[in-house]
Amino acid sequence: MMSLRILAFSDIHNDLHALRTIVEEPADIYVCAGDITFAERGIERIAEILKPIADRLVIVPGNNELPETIARIFPGNVHLRRIKMMGVRIGGIGGSPRTPFNTLFEWDEDWARSELKQLGPVDIFVSHAPPNRTELSLTRAGIHAGSEAVREYIERYQPRLAIVGHVHEAAGRWVKIGNTVVVNPGPRGKLILWGESEGNGESIDALPLDLGN
Repeated sequence: MMSLRILAFSDIHNDLHALRTIVEEPADIYVCAGDITFAERGIERIAEILKPIADRLVIVPGNNELPETIARIFPGNVHLRRIKMMGVRIGGIGGSPRTPFNTLFEWDEDWARSELKQLGPVDIFVSHAPPNRTELSLTRAGIHAGSEAVREYIERYQPRLAIVGHVHEAAGRWVKIGNTVVVNPGPRGKLILWGESEGNGESIDALPLDLGN
């Protein structure tokens, strides 16, 4: 398997400078784990900035975007669907479990659990919501704001890599669930090197990409 440069980011929330920096950084695949906006404000402008990488961009809606909006604007939408890019199977789920803020795209765990059963196995799993009961789901208030359905999917299918967002305090961190590397790249981004190791398996390294201020 060839070596790939995967540039992952999440929770940009209308930071146009960060988006322009992402577009300028060379990568084979770009992955956005949702919340590129606040309640879809300015989404057409954001789509214009991302246009140069549109054919290499994989994205799910966050809880600040509706799935139909992301599907209409971005051909690389993987919300509840699988695609193959550069020989890698990629799929995911957007939105988040219920929040106190009544944002645009929130769901019940039973719904997510049912939908993820239909998704099936992938190599890279993209979810706006992080797996619950991990460092990536823990808020500053000490509350876990992740998804049990997402955690169960990762535990069952063991994708090589999972890219998540939603919990801003966890930006830049990663954990392992079984053999799966789970990364919250945050708005500053993570450059993930995916390729062959010296043995028979695959090597995945998540390196910080400094997007500046």
